[in-house]
Amino acid sequence: MDGQRREVGAMLEISVEQPSDGVFVITPSGELDLSNGELLSDAMSDARGKDAKTLVLDLTGLTFMDSSGLRLLIDAWNESQIAERRLAIVVLDSGLVRRVLEVSGTDAFLPIVGRLDDVL
Repeated sequence: MDGQRREVGAMLEISVEQPSDGVFVITPSGELDLSNGELLSDAMSDARGKDAKTLVLDLTGLTFMDSSGLRLLIDAWNESQIAERRLAIVVLDSGLVRRVLEVSGTDAFLPIVGRLDDVL
């Protein structure tokens, strides 16, 4: 699974890395919306199926995210709470993704960090 990439058109690319045992870093790049959100959902499900203890979503490569992407993040957070799995969401300090999280109020409870190095 190390370095695996999947694409839907030119809009979204997903990279999955496993830097250490039980740690999965999923990095979507491009635009995350209703038309391709299933790709991110599938990548998270695959990592969970491989017994991920820590799931990191690195969103720094996203140029767009709509409410369906926000729903995926909330679902990932809910699942992590139930499964007692560590979740970290890497988001730039500014930009559209940060704005979506702030406007929705989800930045108050989602486990957001500013840098991937802060998690690993």
